[in-house]
Amino acid sequence: MKVDHNAMSVLFPLQLFCAARNPPRSLSKSALKERPFCSGTRARKASRSPRSSAQAVQTPALVSDMPTKSTPLDKFPKSNVQSRQKVLPASEKFEKQYADYSTGYASVPGLTYERSEWITDIEGKIPKELEGTLLRNGPAMYIRGEGADRFEKSYLDGDGMVTSVALKDGKAYFRNKFVRTEDFEKEEALGKYTEPSIFTAKDPRKPAFIWRLFNDILAGNLNRKQNGAYNVLNWGGNLVAVDYKKPYELDPDTLDTVGHAASPLSSVMHTSHYRTVDEPDGSGRRCVAFLNEVDWRSETTGAVFYEFDEAGNEVSRRAYDYPASYVHDLIVTDNYYILFDCPIKIDFPAVFTKYIFEKSCLSELICEDTDRRPLFRLFPRRGDSREVITIEADYWCYAYHHVNGFEDSDGKIIFDTCTWDKFTLYFTDICSPNGQENFPRMKLSRFILDVDNGKATHHCLSDLPCELPITSWDYTGKPYRHMYLSSSVGTNEAGVNGPMQALTKVTLPTVDALGDAQEVEWIPGESKFAMEPFFVARKGAIDEDDGWVVALVHDANYEKSDFGGRGTEMVIIDAKKFEEGPVARIRLPVYIPFGVHGSWSTRYVAGPPKKAELAAMQAQEIDSSLGTRTNFLVDNAAVQSVQPPIEVTKFATAAALVGLFLTACQF
Repeated sequence: MKVDHNAMSVLFPLQLFCAARNPPRSLSKSALKERPFCSGTRARKASRSPRSSAQAVQTPALVSDMPTKSTPLDKFPKSNVQSRQKVLPASEKFEKQYADYSTGYASVPGLTYERSEWITDIEGKIPKELEGTLLRNGPAMYIRGEGADRFEKSYLDGDGMVTSVALKDGKAYFRNKFVRTEDFEKEEALGKYTEPSIFTAKDPRKPAFIWRLFNDILAGNLNRKQNGAYNVLNWGGNLVAVDYKKPYELDPDTLDTVGHAASPLSSVMHTSHYRTVDEPDGSGRRCVAFLNEVDWRSETTGAVFYEFDEAGNEVSRRAYDYPASYVHDLIVTDNYYILFDCPIKIDFPAVFTKYIFEKSCLSELICEDTDRRPLFRLFPRRGDSREVITIEADYWCYAYHHVNGFEDSDGKIIFDTCTWDKFTLYFTDICSPNGQENFPRMKLSRFILDVDNGKATHHCLSDLPCELPITSWDYTGKPYRHMYLSSSVGTNEAGVNGPMQALTKVTLPTVDALGDAQEVEWIPGESKFAMEPFFVARKGAIDEDDGWVVALVHDANYEKSDFGGRGTEMVIIDAKKFEEGPVARIRLPVYIPFGVHGSWSTRYVAGPPKKAELAAMQAQEIDSSLGTRTNFLVDNAAVQSVQPPIEVTKFATAAALVGLFLTACQF
């Protein structure tokens, strides 16, 4: 449901290179303290007039004398889930669990892997009242070529593949298709990678040193491959896949790629993170998307927030400038868009000692900045005010994916998120853990933002390593009690945790509680690992948790697998009876790699073929049959007559190599 990763705000690391050419002016701490703190008042009775795009006055940075060290782990409340009750010896490294977990990141072959068919392998029963489509997106193919031409990219740089499971009348229909961006089409035609990416140290451009030094750093050309791999959303009748910035429209019946700018939602640049919120005046629900771009030369971030109504029309656009920073996700309340500003800085030595020599990728060129604390930035959703409120957190941490947030009756803001005690871009502890340096170590945190006094107070709800949170969309931006998360299983005396494997329901005793959270953990199996969960409210539900939690689960030891023991299933859990586990397990026809994000579409999309698709499939079968027969008849007669003399072949090859060399030298 959520839309990384500003996963992703991946555009952020790209723009760091501009700073390498002209780094921002360094300010002393005394100079920083002299910069005024920008505060503001709440818009409790804000105007409901139509909103338009406007530029805000830049909010100054805030620097404090408070120490930036995090609170010790033993000061946090301990999780009460079953898998953490027994702390294992330090010798337990969770080696088997991490080995099984890693199999979920295997690349698939490509377009030949696409399928569409009814699912027949179902354990239990799909609730007949559950109607809609589970949508998932994530990198799926990150290897092209064979032998010496084999090129393997980092997982997050892989080509995006959308997976759908459409549920209706107790039946399930499966589809999976690649998002055919312009870059995908180009590389597919050539049969090799040609475009530079964000998370891969190796570069397909040759010579890489020249490209990276002169094109990337000195010329500031930061264009990177669009892989369409980080989220998929059906809103206002428009099905859209998005990567770190560029959305692509998909056909809601077939998942075929229509392209960029086919609807309002796919026409504006936005990240893969969004929120859906109900308007307090009863005018309907809005989808809020945003874009966050950093210009380190001017030390400025430009944020644009878009709102789309239920018909898919853009009804609001508000633009703001604020000091350069990194943010990933957003929270939306009645009156504010809220961003969590993580304390990071550029690793300048790595730019010139690692990046240009293919020893590091773009995402590895930023690191922790322990000279300042995190900041909450509150941007007005309504009215004419352009003042951005900046509030410093009292707890040093990072936060990428947020749970929910709302304004209470006293005007304070509750901000719930998953916090990290170290900066790991991007999500090394989740995407490539090893149980040694990298392993899940997140916590569930609640911040109380006192807008009037400019203070943000941290409270840990649980030390359970958790991420990819979801709540009921009916409660986004409202007081709530229930959340659902992907969570780690197991811990040892050295503080090392097992991989992300379980789904956990967390229930707070009251909407404003600062502790005493009740946790119910569901572990899918010894060699099974749950992916990002989604909550589906039951039609006519009164209780907040009346509905189902749905998720895909990676199976590392599927006995009927034709993909090295890998398999994937979808699970449906009654949220009110979470401890009982799934009411249905739906075995997908093919293995699906761990995805990034996705959503639940209350509209039934990507179901069985309709007339137009059936006709196209029949025509394709006829063409394929005729083509096979024609090729068989002409092959034997034609091959010998067109075979060139060996001398000509050698000359052509030599000429091609010379041409390639000359082309590579033209800079």
